[in-house]
Amino acid sequence: MLVVYEELKELQEFYKVKVENPILVLAENNHWFIKEFHKKQSIYMGYWVEKKEGIFKVISDIELQEEIESIKIINTKSAELYLRDGNVVKIYLNKGKLHLESIKPFFLTIYFDVRKLYSVFNKEIPYSFLPSTNVFYIQFVNTEENFDLYFKINFEGNLQLINEFIEEDFEFDKNRNAKEWKFKILKALRGYISKIVVEVEDLLDYFGGIDIEIQHPLKKFLFSRILSLYNGEKFRAGLFWFPQRWFRDELLTLIFLNFNKDILEIKRKILNFYLNNLAEIWDKNKEENFLKTADTFLLLINSLDNKAIKDNYDLLIKYLKIWENDFKKEIITLPPKSTWMDTKNRINAFEIDMMYLSALEKLNLIDEYKKYKTLLKARIFSNSYPENEILSPNLFLGYFFCKSFFEEYEWLQYFDKIIEKFYLEWGGFSSENKESKEFHKVHTGEDPRSYHSGDSWFWINNIASYALREISYKKYEEIINKIKEASLKNLLKMGTLGYMSELSSAKELRFEGCPVQLWSLSSLYLSI
Repeated sequence: MLVVYEELKELQEFYKVKVENPILVLAENNHWFIKEFHKKQSIYMGYWVEKKEGIFKVISDIELQEEIESIKIINTKSAELYLRDGNVVKIYLNKGKLHLESIKPFFLTIYFDVRKLYSVFNKEIPYSFLPSTNVFYIQFVNTEENFDLYFKINFEGNLQLINEFIEEDFEFDKNRNAKEWKFKILKALRGYISKIVVEVEDLLDYFGGIDIEIQHPLKKFLFSRILSLYNGEKFRAGLFWFPQRWFRDELLTLIFLNFNKDILEIKRKILNFYLNNLAEIWDKNKEENFLKTADTFLLLINSLDNKAIKDNYDLLIKYLKIWENDFKKEIITLPPKSTWMDTKNRINAFEIDMMYLSALEKLNLIDEYKKYKTLLKARIFSNSYPENEILSPNLFLGYFFCKSFFEEYEWLQYFDKIIEKFYLEWGGFSSENKESKEFHKVHTGEDPRSYHSGDSWFWINNIASYALREISYKKYEEIINKIKEASLKNLLKMGTLGYMSELSSAKELRFEGCPVQLWSLSSLYLSI
């Protein structure tokens, strides 16, 4: 299918592209719409909204009868679907409402599937319909899960009630080894219409957005996608299934966007949240269903400018001592699953050590910095530090936080060894040594075996590209360009149109894991 990116018309190589099995993602801060065009739907696709009570799905799919020949992506909230009969259907989000409108009437079928995020509820709970002139008022009350949801559909044309439950095989979820992939959904409405508006009651407050002053068209494009995941209070870690605030993902994004002046007010608001809630979140990876984590507090310090550190110095020192008491004996010693590689039990983690050194330096604790740096280097050079923590793509992340830890020639030697053992010819790095018995070539989906034991993470690939460019562009030019090519292909030509996925199988470049991932986007922004 031909996809046109209106925002990239200045860049001919990206303006019009051929895409197989595209997924349309439209995102506005308090709601989003996701559609797959070849019936490989996921239970997480469709129209989702955020209310004070949580995140809810409203519509499973809006199915067009006529074949779609091409798609024009206008921006993060709007797209045009070009049908084979010459009709054009514009689909867009605007201030908490989902709109479809066309040049001439087109035939559609609307499927309802009201559920909470992560719910696998699978019973035929009836919807109440109150038809009126050119509008359907809909009520859904789920007494077993204790929630209700009200919405209305305004339309121009002839829309008829079907009200028939069907069982749907969600192939996208089946293919990623989901435990549940068959669900009952409601075939609700169908007919010829020229305009339709879906409005849900009591959405979270609408965030009006900010003006973007970036001139570089590709960076502006990326930045607009990053902002589409901001809801006025927080950045979402990703869509389809990570629409909450994850502390690590959000703080890293602020660090990656550090030089962008457009984000200063957003950054101030987010960092105030962390500073005002340190007691509850300093050692957690997110607000609910959290894991104990070692990097949230360190990333916070690394996110702060000199003035913010000065203004909050006593508070930061207090929590640094609490952090050290929890995570550091003579050296940093970690509990299970406390790093970004949260399926692994890493006692030592090089990137955590580098974040800690950087935090000491930012807090002007120079004696402590020198002492820990000396101790750590002695352990590394005496081979008492785990070799698999040094010879790992996490070294690129460590370089990002503390370039001064090794001499340049030492970084280069380690980078060469990592390229030898982890680099994938399509333009990424495996999360496991390719010669290891633990190495998985193919992503295992909800089965986590491959997650940090083979899968290639785009955010780490982009950080690798940044590190290699910073230390020696000439030496690593071919690899840097290959990584950039793979990331841009994932962004524009694979899966979710205009968004980057979480990861890829090591075997070949794919879009896998979470289909829209915040730090994949923000790290690519940094690396360009």
